[in-house]
Amino acid sequence: MEQNYWEAEDKKYIWHPAMQMKDNEVFPPVVIDHAKGSYLYGTDGKEYLDIISSWWCNLLGHCNEEINEALKKQVDELEHVIFTNFSHKPAIKLAQELEKVLPEGLSRFTFHDNGSSCVEAALKMAFQYHYQTGHPERTRFMCLPESYHGETIGALSVGSMDFYAKIFHPMLMDNIHFDGLDCYRCPYGKTRNHCGVECFESAEKAFKQYGKETAAVIVEPILQGAAGMRIYPAEYLKKLRKLCDEYGVLMIDDEIAAGFGRTGKLFAIEHAGISPDILCTSKGLTAGYMPMSLAITTDKVYDA
Repeated sequence: MEQNYWEAEDKKYIWHPAMQMKDNEVFPPVVIDHAKGSYLYGTDGKEYLDIISSWWCNLLGHCNEEINEALKKQVDELEHVIFTNFSHKPAIKLAQELEKVLPEGLSRFTFHDNGSSCVEAALKMAFQYHYQTGHPERTRFMCLPESYHGETIGALSVGSMDFYAKIFHPMLMDNIHFDGLDCYRCPYGKTRNHCGVECFESAEKAFKQYGKETAAVIVEPILQGAAGMRIYPAEYLKKLRKLCDEYGVLMIDDEIAAGFGRTGKLFAIEHAGISPDILCTSKGLTAGYMPMSLAITTDKVYDA
């Protein structure tokens, strides 16, 4: 009875993201009552193993006692304060701790509330950097094939998956999309561990043609999540970093899904042994406990 009630109320009020709502007619929503560790418990009395980590966020288990206690303590001290010319100790402490483990050179932190807004901030940051250093002509962005960086308009514009973006094309920015990067169905007949990164020629052509009008290139490092967990060689990123430096293009590293250990390194770009100019992180940052993201950049970008 309780299960049917909550399912009906959900259908009555809730518009769920990233799905066709008509599917609810065949697959009713699973209403969760409580959770612990890796398991979710529904109002239907069933136990569910949360193998997607609640959208790749929950790294440390649901209702983690240590995190719960920290949140309870914090809410009794300060819940929110305007961040323009005001600050607070938890934000400063977080930046202090993260700087120790981030790729080299990343030391300036801007706070946002989700992955898409973090990407939007990174795009604006890259554009403004060039604008204020005498290059207002750099207004475009480059991105990898089958990339995904979020659902807001700017983030959709630097994604290459028409499944999400096709209907919104009239609203999107005109950006440059590489092709050829697909290790599973390599157009060059190679395998990921036995290739010369032949597919990088698309990036080289794009930089040669559009490099001087490009503000930044954005990448999901090593692992393209929404494309189907597609993994590509670290050498691709090394070559891309070198190309960015040659053309004065910034590199934005989208670690929103892959960050905080999901690829065996704390940040996925570490597999390539390089540092980006801007790093975006969310999801694992708070283990799904609250909406927060960070766009982290260098002193060079900040000083501009």
